[in-house]
Amino acid sequence: MEQLSPFYDEGISDTRFNLEHFNQGMSQTDVNQFMHKLLSTIDLSRLSEVYFQQLQVRLRLESIDIQFAEKTLSLGSKRPQTHPKTLSCLRSGDTFASIHYGFNRALSVGDWQILQQMHMYFCNPLNNALEHYKIKQFAMKDFLTSLGNRASYDEALSRLISQAERHQAPFGLLVLDLDNFKQVNDQYGHNEGDKVLIAFTQTLLHCLRDTDFAFRFGGDEFCCLLPDTTAPDIQVIAERIKAAVTHTGLLRKYNVSCSIGSTLYQRHDVAATMFARADSALYQAKQNGRNCIKVA
Repeated sequence: MEQLSPFYDEGISDTRFNLEHFNQGMSQTDVNQFMHKLLSTIDLSRLSEVYFQQLQVRLRLESIDIQFAEKTLSLGSKRPQTHPKTLSCLRSGDTFASIHYGFNRALSVGDWQILQQMHMYFCNPLNNALEHYKIKQFAMKDFLTSLGNRASYDEALSRLISQAERHQAPFGLLVLDLDNFKQVNDQYGHNEGDKVLIAFTQTLLHCLRDTDFAFRFGGDEFCCLLPDTTAPDIQVIAERIKAAVTHTGLLRKYNVSCSIGSTLYQRHDVAATMFARADSALYQAKQNGRNCIKVA
């Protein structure tokens, strides 16, 4: 992994940066403008987009992959690049992120200096954004199941609707409710009820694709968002969930099944209209004797 040149001393602060080292690098005006853009947001996704845009303008960057905590945030072309570069971001001597830069051309000495310079300035805002991201992720998780909570669902649904509007990317919504769950709490206590919810969560996640999202709204109500999905796909996934629940030991022991309402994004949908259709379908499934799937 390529590291920063020796003159990138971790102890040098942004305000004391010595431009004499960069005969072919960025001017002080460029640095100030660049830093101003980086400091305009602490949101990880937005910050990464700003950084990528700046690199595209200055260095014709094709792609960027930011790796942190076993996650990767990718922007730009998905094609393999012929001249990749990798640099680390350090905090107290330890790597907290690795950034893979994709180029389709060899970098000149001046371009390589600019890349290192921009990377160095990006690391501190990136560190702050990652800390913010961790706090936000914690706040958007259900404590018991570790699934996303209602706030997480709202954010993910809003993002998928925006993508659907811009790129005609279809996606589906499942609203799920556990049948006979209340009697578990009433007869065996909430500790046993919690075990049932955890068992259902594990079963649900096993049935979903890697690209799908699962959320717990509270109690025994769950939702799933299914990107890049057609109506037949939604039905297959819903059937898989329903069947898997009936074969899960703890759920079968307490006669807990699953009713599901499903719908596909329709043009001009907003969050409320889409959820209302799926929730109405769930109500019909409950009315039809439970342990079934209804499509809206």
